[in-house]
This record gives sequence, C-alpha cells and structure tokens, in this order.
Amino acid sequence: MTHAMTGTLITFEGIDGSGKTTQARDVLDVLMQRGYPVTLSREPGATPLGGVVRNLLLSEDLTIGSMAELFLFLADRSEHVEQVLRPRLSTGQIVLVDRFTDATTAYQGYGMKHPLETLESLHRMILGKIVPAKTYLLDISPEKALERVRSRAEKKTRIEERGLAFFSRVREGYLEIARKNPQRICILDATLPREEISRRILKDLANILPHPS
Repeated sequence: MTHAMTGTLITFEGIDGSGKTTQARDVLDVLMQRGYPVTLSREPGATPLGGVVRNLLLSEDLTIGSMAELFLFLADRSEHVEQVLRPRLSTGQIVLVDRFTDATTAYQGYGMKHPLETLESLHRMILGKIVPAKTYLLDISPEKALERVRSRAEKKTRIEERGLAFFSRVREGYLEIARKNPQRICILDATLPREEISRRILKDLANILPHPS
C-alpha cells in the first residue's frame, strides 16, 4: 500500500568539514522548541542495516572498491527510505536528514566519476516520489574544510583522506547540482558564524513550513 507523503523532507549537504551536521542539529533544536513534529536522521547509519554499512565504510581494515562503495551507500539509502523516511513523512512529520541523494551525486558521481545518469536512475528506483522540499548546501573551500577536519580529535575517515583534488571535484559537483536545482537548493557560506547560518536557514524554512498545531 502506498501512503501519501504529507510530511516535509529537509536535507543538509556539504563537503566534510562544512558544518552541515552542526546546522542540522541546531535547526532540529529550534523546531522542537517551537512545537513542530520534527526528527533528525542521517545517511549512512540511520537503520540497523545502515549502522553495519556505516561501520564497513569507515573501517580501516577493509579495502573497498569504488563500485562496491557506491552500492553500499545505495543499500543504506534504500533501507533508510523504507524504514525511516516513508513512514515518518506519511504521518506528516518534518524530517531533517544529514546527507542525502546530493551527497552520492557529488561524492560518487563528481568525486569518483561514476556516470551521473546511472546515479539518477538508481535514485528514481529507490525514492519513488520522495523529494526534498528544501536542501541547505553549506559551501566552503576544500582547503578550509580540510583544515577543520584536521583539527578534529578523531581519526580521519577513508573518504576524508582522499585529498584536495577529490574534495575540489566534490565541491564543484555540489555547486553544479545547486545550479541545476535553484528552487530546491539554498547555498550558504559555511564560513559565516554558526548562529548566523542557523538564522538564515530558519528564516528560509518559515516560508515552507506550516505553523505547528
């Protein structure tokens, strides 16, 4: 049985070190305080299968080919859509997601150079009619982003270690996706103060979210 999607999907995107995760959490806190039925999810890792996939992708003990990596991300997304997004959106919730389809297009398409047409076709199969109402792209230079990543206490992931040229392709990919989807994607300067970025996101969201009941 197909349920009507009455909720609102909002996604947060950006290269590693852009601050997208921080902004997603900040927006979640404010919307919850305002009484909205809102939840925060992420890719990869929002489901039991996704947790296994995430651990595989972050493992230092595995060498994963680029095609296998792509399909791990897609397997995570398929499960996320069916187990988390579709049920919550069908009950009218606002769902914030830290990384979604644009991340795969930017990282695996532009970054790893998998065919964009193939990714689009696979995403149509996985998503059906689910489309983000709005996407916030935290834009930052790869140099500045890598500085932020290096300053973190935790070890860098396998993807974070791919270097400046890779992240330059990913960033340009994100910007190209934004140029193709100007109504959906809002580009934000990730070097602005944290509070200012949140203010701009919340101001924009006020145009598309209904008043909480």
